[in-house]
Amino acid sequence: MKDINHRYTAEGLSHHRPLILSQRTSAPGDDTPILFQESCLGLTGTQDRIVLRRYFEQFSPSHAQWVEYVHSVPVADLVHWIMAHGQMHIECSDDTPPFHKENR
Repeated sequence: MKDINHRYTAEGLSHHRPLILSQRTSAPGDDTPILFQESCLGLTGTQDRIVLRRYFEQFSPSHAQWVEYVHSVPVADLVHWIMAHGQMHIECSDDTPPFHKENR
């Protein structure tokens, strides 16, 4: 099986393995190939891009084939998108003074 995580640990400052979002293995029958699927999220070695990898493999003793789809986006673009489209929730410490609007 191809080591799809090696790119994260071999580059630059990132020494962490990617976050595995999903992983599935199935063997439909005795004479059919094993099917393996994995999706993971990580950073490039320079930590300026978020990378989503989707890996698919069919394996049998006589044959193996795999394909990997790699999507990436700059971290700054993803952060801006989350701030523009995400749901905001504010948390603060207990001793933070409350914010009040001025009465006009």
